[in-house]
Amino acid sequence: MQALGFYGSLAFTLKDTHNFGPVQNFHAFFTLPGPESLYDRAMEIFISSVVSTANLVFRLGSVMFVSLFGIELFMQMGLMRYLRPVGRPVAKAARLPAEAAVSFLAAVGSMIAAHTMAARFHADGRLTDRELRLTGILNTVPFHVKETLTFQLPIVLPLLGFRLAMIYITAFWLTGVLKLGYVLACGHAGDAAGGAIRGNRDDPFFAYECAPDDADCRNRSFLMLLKDTWDARKRMFLKMTGLLAGVTLIIQMLTLTGMLSFVEAMISPVTDALGLSPAVIGPVTAYIFSPTVGITYMSNLMAQGSVTGYEAIAALMAGGLIMIPVTRLRRTLPRYMAIFGSRNGAVICAMTMGFALLSRILVLVWIILFY
Repeated sequence: MQALGFYGSLAFTLKDTHNFGPVQNFHAFFTLPGPESLYDRAMEIFISSVVSTANLVFRLGSVMFVSLFGIELFMQMGLMRYLRPVGRPVAKAARLPAEAAVSFLAAVGSMIAAHTMAARFHADGRLTDRELRLTGILNTVPFHVKETLTFQLPIVLPLLGFRLAMIYITAFWLTGVLKLGYVLACGHAGDAAGGAIRGNRDDPFFAYECAPDDADCRNRSFLMLLKDTWDARKRMFLKMTGLLAGVTLIIQMLTLTGMLSFVEAMISPVTDALGLSPAVIGPVTAYIFSPTVGITYMSNLMAQGSVTGYEAIAALMAGGLIMIPVTRLRRTLPRYMAIFGSRNGAVICAMTMGFALLSRILVLVWIILFY
């Protein structure tokens, strides 16, 4: 049987098990008639999971490769000093090491590159676990600016209209403000404890510049620079991609076998508690797995008069309370564990998820009270 793409397989699974609860859904997979049918279905899910995992690892692995080795090469060539005037104010405001500023600068271009750089500093002993976690959270802040320009304004605004779109974007921006406030507060609180350590560190903007009396470093050819860069980071890169592939494959298989179908069972009680029309269950279900599809679906219902503006924005905020943990589990957690390590990756993922959930809850409460 030809392997399906991830979303096609996911839609197939959800459609087949739509009328089952989470337990029945799980049993439905294992009670297919005949061993051959069970084998075919298991192989289809396994192949689909492998294909989608391979696609993800190739896409993210390429970014991680370019960012990890590119930044290493950039540093070994002594070019980091040119970024010092821009990065210093960020480190000073957060009372974090200059390594955090270097990583934050990279986040403006690529969050994966920034996380990879922070992990590299941590592996070199230049960031403690606490500083790595704060830097990891700080690296996600520029995403809120870029996402507003690339998704919120060109897609959400036309679909939801100005008023609802501004409420939706407010929740998104509030998440970034909460993250930044947390990093600044923790940076100031921990400054006294970390100041002595940071004072003895080399400046990361200059640390990789060749010393004038180091003839081997000064006279290295570009091919030698590439070789030194590969030797310095190959072990970290292979470890990252291996962990990313393993965790992603497990999550994909759990999703496609219906073992994560408890998400569906959570939607109806939430919408009932908010007094929303049953019509929102469809777009909210779609929103959990694809915000673009869910928002488009909701926009069509509003155009048809099936749901009101209040029901639409309240349902999207409530759906976000389910969507955020699902996306963090399915996509973000494997990436973070691969880049930062299991413990630090899980903590950073949990913290950023907590801020996203808190902002949604605050905006949802405001909608209920004042919309």
